[in-house]
Amino acid sequence: MSLLIILKFAGSITILRTVMNHRLSLKYLTIIFLLIFLNTGSYAQEDIDKKINYKSEELEKIRKEIEAHKSQLKKAKSREQSILSQLEETEREISLTTKLIRQLQREQKQKEEQIEHTRKSIERLSGNLETLKTNFAKRLIRLYKQGDYNDWELIMTSQSLNQAIYRYKYLRVIAEIDKKSAENIRLNIAAIKQKKEQLLQELTDQRKIINEKTRYQRNLAQQKDRRNRQLRAAKKDRNNLIAQIKAEEKAAEEIKQIIAGLEKERKEIQHRLERQRTMAGVKTANPFLDSRGKLPWPVTGQVISKFGLHKHPVLKTITENSGIDIKVSRGTPVRAVLDGVVTTITYIRGFGNTIIIDHGSGFYTVYSHVNNVNVFEKEYVSRNTIIAEVSDSGSLSGALLHFEIWSNRTKLNPEEWLASRK
Repeated sequence: MSLLIILKFAGSITILRTVMNHRLSLKYLTIIFLLIFLNTGSYAQEDIDKKINYKSEELEKIRKEIEAHKSQLKKAKSREQSILSQLEETEREISLTTKLIRQLQREQKQKEEQIEHTRKSIERLSGNLETLKTNFAKRLIRLYKQGDYNDWELIMTSQSLNQAIYRYKYLRVIAEIDKKSAENIRLNIAAIKQKKEQLLQELTDQRKIINEKTRYQRNLAQQKDRRNRQLRAAKKDRNNLIAQIKAEEKAAEEIKQIIAGLEKERKEIQHRLERQRTMAGVKTANPFLDSRGKLPWPVTGQVISKFGLHKHPVLKTITENSGIDIKVSRGTPVRAVLDGVVTTITYIRGFGNTIIIDHGSGFYTVYSHVNNVNVFEKEYVSRNTIIAEVSDSGSLSGALLHFEIWSNRTKLNPEEWLASRK
């Protein structure tokens, strides 16, 4: 009999060899292992898929907001509005574009993880299939050397009717399982290869988007610098100063409303924070209250505007500062004064990019005039974590950090809570 014919009847000859050596149980274990192997990795794949898909709606929302602010900027130009109005729309657009790029980069990383997972799955399945083929070939060669048998010969040589029935049933079951196992492996490899090609294409498209958005952000930054030069020339304009004060007053009220909204969600955030603190080994029940006069400064710099009521040096009007303003150079890292959950990342007119952290038990800290945000909403951050960098976003006074502390809906003097500087 030729080797081609032997390969044609590989299933039956393999079964014959198995039965003759009384190793049916071993073959079953091998097949069961293969079936289990085919399903491994599916759970990890699903988990990565969820991570990739859950931000799609948020990305689309940010894109729409960017387009809306582009439209507002065009309207501001056409109506020849003040430099402040144009600058505000530009800063909002920069903030949203930066947020979009960070989300895209996050999604790109998850897609890269998925591609790597798929590649390893293909390698494992391909290696397993080659092993199976090699074992089949070795068994066929041994059977060829030992003589020619077929399924019917094995059944007919049974010593009893029960043995014949037993052999017949096992021959059918093993042949079917053997066939399905090999076919399933081939189908899985084909499917994973196809998915990998799809993911590679998606990753290529996404990189193009990130590059485009990065270029756009760079252009916006240049535009902002030009407007800042114009703004510096117009700083003595009384109307601009009045507009800025009104913007800051409105910003203070907006933060108050945000804090009020967070109070409604306090219970849920408190539970999340307690779980995170347990995992991080933070044992104190109310660490913020226990840290009065001991909190680290978010940045190291000069306090140029203290908490409370002040008379404006130019307008001679009374204004209120809900926190303190710390003068530092642009790009200075901003650190969380205590661990907590990031609840809000937004742009507020007059304060620019703003981050709010919930520290539990009704305590919140606010960080404004920042850029290059390093955290995400609902993310747990540890004490001294760098959350952003100082910028002049929303500021007429150059780069500075506006910092606030709230207890429930009450504004607190930050300098009474921060550690004294000698």
